[in-house]
Amino acid sequence: MKKFLIILLLCIASVFSVQAQSENSIELVKAVQELTNVMINPDKAKLKKLTDKKLSYGHSSGKNEDQETFINTLISGKSDFVSIDLENQSYEVVDDIGIARHILVAETNDGGAPGNVRIGVLMIWRKNDNSWKLLARQAYKLPQP
Repeated sequence: MKKFLIILLLCIASVFSVQAQSENSIELVKAVQELTNVMINPDKAKLKKLTDKKLSYGHSSGKNEDQETFINTLISGKSDFVSIDLENQSYEVVDDIGIARHILVAETNDGGAPGNVRIGVLMIWRKNDNSWKLLARQAYKLPQP
């Protein structure tokens, strides 16, 4: 009987653990989508809420930005996303760390110059105070088809 109770308790604990992981994954997907939307329609307060104060934002060109520079670049229109589509998305949550990967396909109007972008992106998110914040992002060039 003791063995049965121990096995039952372990099963119940694993169900709650899986459910918590699932909820965290859903929240992470929502945070990535919210950031994507705010990058199209920049709002300083929302960008600050979604990013960590220690943000390291890497571009496929090799340029890196901190939180303040990333936000100001979007607000000023120096970096202007007209549309963003995320393809081949994958998400993984490990404790309070979220890993998001995708292909970013975007129409841009950086500094008034229309363009198109297709890059790979790796994002590292950290959950604190019950919300996901982007801690690091690195974009990379994709091979030409």
